[in-house]
Amino acid sequence: MSGPTDAGMNDGPNDPHTLLGLAPGADVGEIKLAFRRLAMRWHPDRNPDPAAADHFRRLRAAFESLLDGLPPAEPAAGPPPDTDTAARGADLQETLEISLEEACLGGLRTLVREESTSCEDCQGSGEQTLSHSRLCPHCHGSGRVRGTEGLTACTHCHGRGYRLIAPCDSCGGSGRQIRPRNLEVRLPPGLQAGDELRLRGEGGPAVEAGGEAGDLRLRIEVAPHPLYRLAGRDLLLERPLSVFRLLAGGEIALPHPAGLRHHPLPPGDGRATELRLSGAGLPRHGKRAAGDMLVTLRPVLPTGISAELLPLLDRLDRSLAAELTEIAEWESRWLPA
Repeated sequence: MSGPTDAGMNDGPNDPHTLLGLAPGADVGEIKLAFRRLAMRWHPDRNPDPAAADHFRRLRAAFESLLDGLPPAEPAAGPPPDTDTAARGADLQETLEISLEEACLGGLRTLVREESTSCEDCQGSGEQTLSHSRLCPHCHGSGRVRGTEGLTACTHCHGRGYRLIAPCDSCGGSGRQIRPRNLEVRLPPGLQAGDELRLRGEGGPAVEAGGEAGDLRLRIEVAPHPLYRLAGRDLLLERPLSVFRLLAGGEIALPHPAGLRHHPLPPGDGRATELRLSGAGLPRHGKRAAGDMLVTLRPVLPTGISAELLPLLDRLDRSLAAELTEIAEWESRWLPA
């Protein structure tokens, strides 16, 4: 079975077998396979060529003509073929980048899609009636075209050499127009990079009458965030904190995508420490458990002290002397009494 070529798209042969690239005697399976392959290529929703709509109609007519000419099929053993799957359009895949807040909380996103609709100016026919006749561009006004069988009447102007009907200017003869359409996508909480959302019927158009459109598959990516990082389903945060608060402990405020949180901090040694907030990471999604929020508390020392605070620090140092045993031991050994 040979494949079709572009050369005969507008003024090529009208033999159904030749149009579909089939040898005489092709069976029903070969006919359907050839038509589906060519329909994917020449469907006006997929091919912007102004002549695609006319060629697609010729392909469909050839397909139906060949099927009508076949004898009734004998019943075959086994389950019937999956015609629904065969008639579906192709699935399309795109990447959807979401914010870390959307990953944690979910939300709604609006995608602008291109939608193919029937042309309003020609009511989907792909043709317009001219106020003045136009020279036929296919035969250059001669009414004849040269083919494999010599000169034959031009099928586009029916041998007249001129046309009173031309491809619609608005849609280029396809009978379809591309218009923007807003598509609302619901984002469930807990989405992670690599997850996929499937939007039924928003993919490629059906290639056969009565078939279904394909699906749109959105692969999730999570955009970098200036404050948080993700490690699996755990949410990581670094928070600077006064060394004095790390020593004294108390309640500290922590940012979170869902809102401000307050967490108790026990007294410590003033060094960097880590808090784990169970279940405060990416929320549960499907069978995957919620992650945790891991907070690294980084100690910060003042780089300059105002004159008003110096006496306060002096008193604090004297009050802490009994607690600073390492300093007391060093001074008693190396400083003269």
